[in-house]
Amino acid sequence: MEAAGTVAGWLSFLATAVGLGSLLAQTNAISERLDPYHSSRNREHLGRWLGRQPRGSTMQLVRPPPIGPKITARLVGGFCGRNLIGVSRLPSEETGKASWTAVLAIFHEIEPAIGELYSMKEVKRADTVVQYESMNYDMKLTANRSFPPDIDGPDRRTTWAQEPWNGLEIQQLKRHGGTTCIPISRNSLITMLTMCNARQAFKYSDASGHRAAYSSYCGHWYLSWPLGGSAIVNFHPHDSHSRTTDTYPWMFQVRVDKCAQMLCGIVSSPDFSFQCAFPGRKPAGLYMLEYQRKGFPGAHGGRHLYNQQGGKVYEVDFLFARQIADDADTPPDPALLTVHPALGGQGICNYVLGPTERKVIEQALDCLPWSSLSWSMHRGLRDILKAFGKGTMDAFREHFANKLRRAVAEHGYQLEAKGWESIFVKEHMADLAANCVMAGGGYSGDTVRVVTDVALLLLPANVSFGELDDTKFWREHRHIDQTAGGERQPSVDDVLPIDACVALTKFVVLEWSVELDYQMYHDLPPELLFK
Repeated sequence: MEAAGTVAGWLSFLATAVGLGSLLAQTNAISERLDPYHSSRNREHLGRWLGRQPRGSTMQLVRPPPIGPKITARLVGGFCGRNLIGVSRLPSEETGKASWTAVLAIFHEIEPAIGELYSMKEVKRADTVVQYESMNYDMKLTANRSFPPDIDGPDRRTTWAQEPWNGLEIQQLKRHGGTTCIPISRNSLITMLTMCNARQAFKYSDASGHRAAYSSYCGHWYLSWPLGGSAIVNFHPHDSHSRTTDTYPWMFQVRVDKCAQMLCGIVSSPDFSFQCAFPGRKPAGLYMLEYQRKGFPGAHGGRHLYNQQGGKVYEVDFLFARQIADDADTPPDPALLTVHPALGGQGICNYVLGPTERKVIEQALDCLPWSSLSWSMHRGLRDILKAFGKGTMDAFREHFANKLRRAVAEHGYQLEAKGWESIFVKEHMADLAANCVMAGGGYSGDTVRVVTDVALLLLPANVSFGELDDTKFWREHRHIDQTAGGERQPSVDDVLPIDACVALTKFVVLEWSVELDYQMYHDLPPELLFK
């Protein structure tokens, strides 16, 4: 009897266990059928963010929505709370199909040395061994894993301290068209475009809605806003490059506030004692530039974007372009600045400059911010500065190009230590840097990175952003002034001062910068869905 009772007890237990297991299986099946996010709640879509998802109870029939990061990017506040960001051309990790996972893999948290962003300590070379001793120049990622296995070399490895972007504020994902998206503001989208040197590839609007595409250094951005629907943003990293064949250091720095200022058409000094905005591109005609102290609140175009970005427009001066008749009175000692092209691409604009306006433009050229990558910038600012400084740049162009050639030949090992490929440095980099300077413009971010990194070889150690951002070349050194008819011819000595090298490098970056529509916010709703 006891044996029969024991067997009956075990059979009852097994039946109960099987029943509970079946119930749990049915519960999970029902939960999956009821889950509207089931198709996108996987690693293929979310990447490593799958590990951040909330875990609901086994008995819950309806699972909580998946979560993602809250991505913000503005002049005030930077990218997700950081103004200095590391940017890589390719994602640093395997990403999901969600575009925002790729964005967080090309924008990186970095830990720069305070006050010595571009410090290069002594680099010693012994035969074939290169020892790089700078801890200030390198950028450290805040993540707890190594580089992907296809990135070789001791100079390209970093120990990550914690998960990248682990401290971001999270939010529930929104469902759209069978997938999930994170909501972002149009300000954040515009700022991210400037951070990776985007330019418009096409834009089309009709009765069905609005579509646009933007090419950038880090990939392609696509915008679709159908009539009556939500505006959707997609980002796709480049598929034409690979880490194994890339000859460039895999990451460089950008400053979010400077990217936003360049798009708004504003140049400021490091201490903000000088802040001046430039007018937009004008139709063909004759204009007089008038310097207006604190006049930016009365401007059009860039002012609205600067307000949206959190800037204080009432602190900014303005160069106002007043259209005048050909026989109008001009200021004493006038100068004529010819700008190509005019609005609409036809004709030219002639700007009459007085002495005050010439000094303002010279200071703006001296206060251009340093950047390793060309800008996506305000077209009026770009047009005026390029036209004003071209004569000076042309006078120094060949000499500066040769100086960069010599720098690569003499200090190329420092570039190798920083992450540039050895064969590329020894056989190609000098020619590429010189050709970039001589070309006077183009659309290659890689070429600009070559010039700026080679130019850093000419500078002393412990150079801060503040020193790079504020030169005296345009205001104090001898230079040819196109607007004055070229009566001040420069004497190009064998040795260019360091200040001149910095100023000329920044002008090369300006020449290779692209224009981006600073009024594109008119084409966007306040909130978009990042797919």
